[in-house]
Amino acid sequence: MAEPIDEYFTRAVSALTASRADADVVLRGISPQTCLDVFDAQLGSRHLDLVARWLRSKNQGFYTIGSSGHESNAAVATALRPSDPALLHYRSGGFYLARARQVAGSDPLRDVLLGLVAATDEPISGGRHKVFGRHDLSVIQQTSTIASHLPRAVGVAFSIARARKLGVECAWPSDALAVCSFGDASANHSTAVGAINAAMHTAYQGVPMPLLLVCEDNGIGISVRTPQGWIARTYGNRADLEYFTADGTDVAEVLTVSQRAADYVRTHRRPAFLHLRTVRLMGHAGSDYEPGYRSGDEITADYGRDPLLGTARILVESGICTVAEVLDAYEAKRADVLALAADVAELPQLDSPHAVMAPLREARDDAVRATREAASRADRRDDGPAVTVAQAINRALRETLTDHPEALLFGEDVARKGGVYGVTRGLAATAGAARVFDTLLDEQSI
Repeated sequence: MAEPIDEYFTRAVSALTASRADADVVLRGISPQTCLDVFDAQLGSRHLDLVARWLRSKNQGFYTIGSSGHESNAAVATALRPSDPALLHYRSGGFYLARARQVAGSDPLRDVLLGLVAATDEPISGGRHKVFGRHDLSVIQQTSTIASHLPRAVGVAFSIARARKLGVECAWPSDALAVCSFGDASANHSTAVGAINAAMHTAYQGVPMPLLLVCEDNGIGISVRTPQGWIARTYGNRADLEYFTADGTDVAEVLTVSQRAADYVRTHRRPAFLHLRTVRLMGHAGSDYEPGYRSGDEITADYGRDPLLGTARILVESGICTVAEVLDAYEAKRADVLALAADVAELPQLDSPHAVMAPLREARDDAVRATREAASRADRRDDGPAVTVAQAINRALRETLTDHPEALLFGEDVARKGGVYGVTRGLAATAGAARVFDTLLDEQSI
């Protein structure tokens, strides 16, 4: 299970010495306990990545895309509230573990390991994927499709503010913000570009959009480099999108800048872009032969940018921990994760296509059953003269808006015009502009 970065970390930490500078100067306003908490989350994330490869080598694990090099996102979670809904990038392991520290009752290391081994006890997908998600942590799971969660994040942020305006129940506090993390390569996906544009378009009109976009920029997408400076050039000076940036190897800087970004979004109810400059360690995944497209010198040069090493340096130089204590914590976390991995590897797993597809089949059967029951009730009801399909849809939408005050209707031309074919005609006048409204012409974002 030994990896070069594993050995490098141990050697580099062993060479650290306490600084002569005042501890407050080294910490730069960050409390010792906060630094320790972030480091613990970072250690957990790193050892999950290492054990994922160990499980794969034993044919007991099935996912090796990790978060190594991105662990400073734990500091982003620390700057937020556990009630701020989060839609996370697949390299946001540190964030997930740090969020779990803020809420009692979960075992995030076990959660992730359950996903790695496709155990049916995994809390968010039942072992169908290794995703970061858990209801009581306000972490909303994403799909494997790159950038598909960005439009959802725009919708979540919009719904927080709109629920408050309508005075209806919302899953999150009225002053919450939505946070969405993604990679620099994902930022070029049309879905991401459309979602960010939709957030800016909404804010431009003065509509609240409490969304924090976190770009974890490691400079490479699988094997393809992101042009140097591209993210900063593209998002560093955009109207209606406040820009913040931080060095992902420096936990004190990430904590400070993340707090500023979160305060901006929470106070102004407008979107912000946090550019977190990270590094990718151990390749794209366990199956990725990184020397095939990067030189050995380039790969090893990145080891010095390891965020775990950056946090360890702060702990030692500030006098919070000795070198021995840092190394002990590192090995203790390894032992904890290995023990958990050995345990979950023995748990029941999804074992057939039938088991994998069960939720889809059950949902389909439920939908068919509900449709048949509704049709049966309609057959027994005398609704007067026959109507067209468009009129029937209009009637159903009107009833929904009347019966469910939290319901919204939005899309292209659906409000003032009432739809290209008049299907939604009159609904805006009935339910009001806050509940029936036109959007920009972008189906992905809608």
